[in-house]
Amino acid sequence: MTPTRTQISRRTLLGAAAALPLLAACGNRGGSGGTGTVRFEGWDYEPPLVEENIGNFSKLHPEIKVQYTPITSAQYRQKVVAEFTGKNGPDALYVYDDSLGTWVQSGYLQPIDGLPGVDEVYNGIYDANAKAMTFQGKRYGLPYYTDCMGLIYNAEILEKAGISAPPKSLDELEQQSLKVKDAGLMPYPLAFAAQLQDTWQSWIWALVYSSGGQLFSDDMKPVMNGADPVAGQAFEWLHRASNQSKIVDPASLQLTPVPLDNAMKAGQYAFNFGARYALRDYNDPARSQQAGKLKLAPIPSLDGTLKGTVGTTRMYCLAADTDVKDQAMTLLNYLGGYTDGQPATARYWFLKRGLGFTFKDLAQDKEITEALAKFVDPTIYAQLAEVAKARNVVHAPWYAEFEASLQKTTQQVLTNQSTAPAAMTALADSANALAKKYS
Repeated sequence: MTPTRTQISRRTLLGAAAALPLLAACGNRGGSGGTGTVRFEGWDYEPPLVEENIGNFSKLHPEIKVQYTPITSAQYRQKVVAEFTGKNGPDALYVYDDSLGTWVQSGYLQPIDGLPGVDEVYNGIYDANAKAMTFQGKRYGLPYYTDCMGLIYNAEILEKAGISAPPKSLDELEQQSLKVKDAGLMPYPLAFAAQLQDTWQSWIWALVYSSGGQLFSDDMKPVMNGADPVAGQAFEWLHRASNQSKIVDPASLQLTPVPLDNAMKAGQYAFNFGARYALRDYNDPARSQQAGKLKLAPIPSLDGTLKGTVGTTRMYCLAADTDVKDQAMTLLNYLGGYTDGQPATARYWFLKRGLGFTFKDLAQDKEITEALAKFVDPTIYAQLAEVAKARNVVHAPWYAEFEASLQKTTQQVLTNQSTAPAAMTALADSANALAKKYS
C-alpha cells in the first residue's frame, strides 16, 4: 500500500459496526492461542523491511517470538474483522485512524494507558497524532507513521509567469493561477483528485483546516452551516475558482490520486493539494520529468496566515484479549516507541522509505533533515506537522457515509449545481440524519 493513499471502504466500516452486537455476545480468544508467540499482522507495505526490522527486535529480545503476517492492503480490514469475529485475531496489529473507533467498539482492541513507555511516547509526538490514537479519552495506539497535506507547486512554471513565491492566501492562489493562464502556460493551473471514491478526500478537509475552520465540533455536531462560517467561506472560494475564474481543471472530477500525481510529474499543472510524502516521488529524476521543480508550501488560507492542515495517523495496537500482553507490548514499544532513548523504528522507516514521523525530535535530527532536503524543504515539512489536525469526526460510526456525502456535495459546488451556503446546509442535514440513524 502506498502510504499516502488511505483506503477506506464504507462497506467494510459499516460491516464492522454491524458486527458489534455479535462480538459483544461471543467475545474473542487470545490471538496467540496460548503458544507464547506474538502474532503480529499488518497490511502488505514493504514486508521484507518489516521482517528485517522484526529481526532487529529479536536480537534485542531473543526470548520473544514474533509471527509476522502481511495481508493484502485491499483486504486488510475485511481479513482482520473476520479473524476477530472467528476468535482468531492477532495479538498486535496495524490500525488505520479511520478504523480505530469502530474496532474499539467492536471489542477488538484494548487501551494502553498506564502501560510501560506510553506516556513517554505521547509526550514526544505531535498533538494531531496523539488525538488520532485516542478514543473516548483512552489511548489505544503507538505511532507507525503519519502524513499531512500541503500545496505542491511547480516553481519553474511560476517563474515563467513572473511569480517569485507561492501563494499564502486563496485569493493569491487564484490570482497566480490567472497569471499562469494569461501567460499561455496552461489553461487550468490547479487540479485535485475529486472523483467520487471510497477513499477520503483529504484536500477538502485541508482546505477548511488551513483557514482555522471546522466541519464538526469536538462532540461531532455539524457546525459548517452556522457556528463556524469558515468552511462555507472556503467553499465559496472553491465555487468561484471553478465556475468564475475557472482556474480548476474540470477533469478534476474524473481524477484519482495516482493520475493526478502522474500529471504533476509531467508538468501539466502548476498547483495541486497533496501529501508531503508525494514530493519524494515528484522529485525523483527516475520517475518525474519535473524533478527538482516541484516544491511544498502550506495550503493557502482565506486570510493568508497558516492555521492548520489535515493529517493522518497509522498506528500499532494491542488486541483486547491477547494472552501474551507483556510480550506484545514490548514489541509495540519497539515498533512505535523508543529504543535506547531514540524512536528507532520511526527513523528506520523514514530513512528507508521516507514515511512521515510523528516524533517531534526527529525534525531536528541531522541525518533526517539532510535526507529530507533532497526532495523537500525540511522547515516547511516540519511546519505542516506542527499545525496538522486530526479529523474530529472520524470515530463516528457514520463517518464513512458522511464522507460520501461530502464528496458528492463538493462535486456539486465544483460543477455549479450548488452554491456554498446550500452545500453547507446539505452537509449539516446529512450529518444530523446519519447521527440519528446510528443513535
